[in-house]
Amino acid sequence: MKMCVVIAALLVVNSVQAAPQVDWLFPMGAQRGTEATVQIGGKYTWPLKAWADDKGIAIEPDANKTGAFKVKVAGKVVPGPHLVRFYDANGTTSPRVFFVGKARDALEKEPNNEMLDAQMLDALPAVVHGKLQKGGDVDAYRVRLKAGQVLVAELNAYTVGVAMDALMMLRDARGVKVAFNHDAHSLDPRLVWRCRRDGEYVLQVAAFKFPANSTSSFSGGENHVYRLTITNGPFLRHAWPASVAGGTDSLVSLVGWNLREDVVKVKRTDANELVLPIEAVNGPLRLPVSRRAESIEREPNDTNATANEFGLPMSISARINKPGDVDRFAFFPGKGDRCRFDLDSFELGFLLDAHLSIEDANGRELAANDDSNKKRDPFLNWTAPADGRYCVKVRSLLNKGGGEYFYRLKLSRPEPSFSGTVAAPHFVVNAGATAEMKVAVSFLDGFKGKLEVAVSGLPGGVTAESVVMEKKGDAVLKLVAAGDARPHNGPIQISVTTEDGAIEKPVTTALTSAGTSNGVPQGFPDFVIPNTASLWLTVLPPKTAEKDK
Repeated sequence: MKMCVVIAALLVVNSVQAAPQVDWLFPMGAQRGTEATVQIGGKYTWPLKAWADDKGIAIEPDANKTGAFKVKVAGKVVPGPHLVRFYDANGTTSPRVFFVGKARDALEKEPNNEMLDAQMLDALPAVVHGKLQKGGDVDAYRVRLKAGQVLVAELNAYTVGVAMDALMMLRDARGVKVAFNHDAHSLDPRLVWRCRRDGEYVLQVAAFKFPANSTSSFSGGENHVYRLTITNGPFLRHAWPASVAGGTDSLVSLVGWNLREDVVKVKRTDANELVLPIEAVNGPLRLPVSRRAESIEREPNDTNATANEFGLPMSISARINKPGDVDRFAFFPGKGDRCRFDLDSFELGFLLDAHLSIEDANGRELAANDDSNKKRDPFLNWTAPADGRYCVKVRSLLNKGGGEYFYRLKLSRPEPSFSGTVAAPHFVVNAGATAEMKVAVSFLDGFKGKLEVAVSGLPGGVTAESVVMEKKGDAVLKLVAAGDARPHNGPIQISVTTEDGAIEKPVTTALTSAGTSNGVPQGFPDFVIPNTASLWLTVLPPKTAEKDK
């Protein structure tokens, strides 16, 4: 009898395995209103269950094929990147990106390594899901273009967590290279080219190893998956201005290629974001809504004397148009006025490595910032030493410029605020045990008062008392699972709320890391979804001793 108890205990221990790991999806997306079969790669025990951040994305395991899921995307799902998870009784994977597209999907068909074997794409736009199967692999796609058309090809791989450094090359029918791109905003390429004569052209895709090493050969493997959007039709790059004031109707200009509309009308709104349908393969247009006035840069504004004049608060959309271009914006604070200046470019997916400074009326520099908090976008908190006219000066640290050197400058008075973050997107607790969730709480710009940190969405048998914070630091939430708590996997939410309950903010976690530089200062830390408030809890069975003592 004792031996049976020992064997039973060992079986319980051995049944608790590592949480599943999913390294890639193929294809990594589907057109809305369609169904697709998606294969996953990684370390897991089949079958797995799946969760998506939109209920319109239904993911069910394929009973006939290990690692395969049938995905059905409803027609109402908003196009763009979404988060999915795969899980079993042992835990969950980290969130992975699944794209919902507007254009038809096409799967890569081998052999397509050589120009003569290039896979024909009969209709554009198209979204191609490909895989560089092995070292040295090159994928080729043939398209027909007419003179005057602009071809746009954008590839997603690194920015969704695939460890490869892709490149694209476009050749004409003779094999002559006509366009090339290696890195756009990140390690993922975007190629834009205006056709000069009717004909067929071949787009080639390859990749270097990431992180880089001493070899220069093309990399490959079953995890080298990518999503390639190809179009000769409308493709949106950004809006001008890049955000809208919520309290008024406004007109927003569109910037991109092959666009059939240049301006959209935006109605006043109380929402934090507007999602506007746009006739572009990469639509819709997502516009943040601010509570400050919105404006755009007016050239010339290179000198202190010609600086654009603005009041605070204000958001300004602008661009360093060419190498050597400098933008200046004048404002008029009183003595002791506290001011804040935030500049976003890399965060928005553009290339400006900006230098931000404050000048007095004589052009003397009073304060400056290059990279804030180890990020490429700068900001400044500054107090005016006297009444008068001052200028915000923006330039490229690397003396570069052009259409991709767009930025959004926010001029404001610092307002007390707060935030909460966690280090990981999921948590685990055993029945009959306690686990800790550490929430880093920040009191920003002089915020004072008490903040309550609490978790919601917990399953039956699991509790966690809220924690009150009076200064910045780690709020430690203790997850207490009853001995009879049932196994569970599901989403939870953590929030930080003011004492009066008037302001509640979700706690988020970063899905990216700046830890790998790949030889580039500060690396390319930004993914297509940089952070999320979609957190997860796994409840495991009670821990059991390995042997009966």
